[in-house]
Amino acid sequence: MAVGSAPGRALRVLRLICLLLSFDFISCVSEGVYGIMNKSVTLKPLQDTVFKEITWKKQKDKIVEWYRDSELRAFPPFQGRILLNTTSGDLTIFNLTSSDEDRYEIESQDLKDSIVFFLSVIELLPSPILNCTLTDKNIIVQCTIPEHYNSHVEFIEYSWNCGLQLCNSTSSKLEISFKENDLSQEIQCVLSNRVSKMKSSITLGTCVPNHHSRHRWLLILAFVTSLVIVILMLFGKGVLRSCRKTHRPNSS
Repeated sequence: MAVGSAPGRALRVLRLICLLLSFDFISCVSEGVYGIMNKSVTLKPLQDTVFKEITWKKQKDKIVEWYRDSELRAFPPFQGRILLNTTSGDLTIFNLTSSDEDRYEIESQDLKDSIVFFLSVIELLPSPILNCTLTDKNIIVQCTIPEHYNSHVEFIEYSWNCGLQLCNSTSSKLEISFKENDLSQEIQCVLSNRVSKMKSSITLGTCVPNHHSRHRWLLILAFVTSLVIVILMLFGKGVLRSCRKTHRPNSS
């Protein structure tokens, strides 16, 4: 599984460039924004400004251009899937794709500083896969991401839910001391990133070989034992009744 995507590395380089520009006394206000694949995202300048003109760019390419006395003009490939709020300067991009991941900037003579956004487009998380192994004294539960998922895995965080103190783990592996009376305990792994959260659970009893079959045989044994006791009780009552009839005095 890849540690990070190529667009993600490019964004980190762009952030570094913006940092270097700031040392050259060029004002550069930057913000990280996270959008969901195939959904929409809004880039918000959050400036108390009355705009007379607005230009949004992706890198050096224009996305949309607006002047107060003229119509708004959108540029490909954003035509038909953007919305510009000319009052606030907010830019909404619809139907996000991986190619939308980049550096965005709003330019206007009405702004004091250059405002830059670094957009990361992330796919929704899949359900994690749980596997477990049994050692001499411990049960090790492993939480993994499906192999097909490679969208900004550097943002993924792990957490665990269970009633055990040793459940306070932030790694993909959880090690629990083996106790027979804890096998009904349910362990839950939670994956989260900047845009979504998914969880899966497993019962510790499934980690112990033959645990279910042993439990089933114990139930069968208990049932058979109970049945034998009932039969013996009924048989005992029948024998006692026969003995009473045999020893009953003859009235004649």
